[in-house]
Amino acid sequence: MKRLFIDVPALMESNGKADTIECEYMYHRKNMGPFNLLEVAEFASYCRQCKDAFCVTACPKEALERLETGSVKRYNLRCVGCKSCVLACPFGTIVPEVVNYVTMSCDYCLNQLKENPDYEPLCVKTAPHNAFQMAEVQENPDEHIFFVGDHLAVKSPSWLQKEDRR
Repeated sequence: MKRLFIDVPALMESNGKADTIECEYMYHRKNMGPFNLLEVAEFASYCRQCKDAFCVTACPKEALERLETGSVKRYNLRCVGCKSCVLACPFGTIVPEVVNYVTMSCDYCLNQLKENPDYEPLCVKTAPHNAFQMAEVQENPDEHIFFVGDHLAVKSPSWLQKEDRR
């Protein structure tokens, strides 16, 4: 199955050209789909997945949840913007959505891919250094490639191995 693959190191090599990534999804306010993807990739990459997860405990609306896998999942539509999680995170990795209850989610161009398996989304075409790709990717912790949900894969060397999480 093809997934949207974000290569964070390749994106960092672009020296701030992430703002050149475009999205064709017409329902994104100001077409901010790539911003949402980068936020998801960054949170998944840099969240330390603390064993005690103070951010989860601090959230009064259960917008953060610790999953059985040990990862912390965000529910943006539950967030009321109180920033309790931001204050509770000892590593400063939580960046709350700018507009509460409105998320600019990527639809991964699933409909276009269903109609044409060779379809290449606009974000893939406009991302610098092949930082975004639509490809069949295997999860590979040794190469720092991890799945984030069913349709996104992220390469980030800053992810910790599960046994190294604290």
